[in-house]
Amino acid sequence: MRVLRQIHARMVTQWMPIASFSFGLCKIIGFCALSPHGDIDYAWRLFSQIRSPNIFSWNSMIRGYSQSQTPSKDPVILFRKMAKRGYPNPNTYIMAFVLKACSIVPAMEEGRQVRATVLKSGFGSSPSVETALVNLYAKCEDIVLARKVFDEITDRNLIAWSTMISGQAKIGLVNEALSLFGDKQIVGVVPDEVTMVSVISACAASGALDTGWWVQAYIKKQLIEPNLGLSTALVNMYAKCGWIERAKEVFDAMPVKDTKAWSSMIVGLAIHGLAEDALEEFSRME
Repeated sequence: MRVLRQIHARMVTQWMPIASFSFGLCKIIGFCALSPHGDIDYAWRLFSQIRSPNIFSWNSMIRGYSQSQTPSKDPVILFRKMAKRGYPNPNTYIMAFVLKACSIVPAMEEGRQVRATVLKSGFGSSPSVETALVNLYAKCEDIVLARKVFDEITDRNLIAWSTMISGQAKIGLVNEALSLFGDKQIVGVVPDEVTMVSVISACAASGALDTGWWVQAYIKKQLIEPNLGLSTALVNMYAKCGWIERAKEVFDAMPVKDTKAWSSMIVGLAIHGLAEDALEEFSRME
């Protein structure tokens, strides 16, 4: 960032053609907004000084705010400002990131407004926009509307499947989540860790031990590397489904354990009446 600030200072103090200055400024804004080493606040200061930002700068700022560690409605606010300035219809790229921001906050009403713009602009059939809509509705727990949009997607990607399964499992539609996971296998979409965590959580909620055991076998077959979240979900599932020995095996095999993993194991032991074992694990956690 220090070097970029120096470059910007030189651009301001030395004369250069307007086109070159604008191009350079857009590149600096893009880096500051999107790079892990950037500074979104500095990007905003530069952006706010431009009388007529181009579409690249708008894209960069909206995307940058949607990726921020602190969820906010800033992408939606920027999107509205862009529309008020009379820019041409936004592209699917911007639409998807604005919808993503709405799902993170979450901001259902703003999402509905963006969707109206989507339909008006003719981007309703864009896979990226449709997937973003599924994600928004699922995160806001409007699962009926999420499923409606999901069913309308002609070319569903992994994110769309994972989002729909996770959304159903989250609100307790266990059978629907497991059924959708089965449909996913039929069409040949290979799941990722996020999908598997949702399926395992659904098994835990329904007490479907056989299905949960099959899911773990499937994970091994597909060579999916069990990360911390996936391993913790397996521990929780086996404990809740009554196979505490298997839960302990998975737990002991975990190279890294966080508070959630320890809690799942300790609570599992406790509900099975293994008080001494639970206390022993608790002492190990400390």
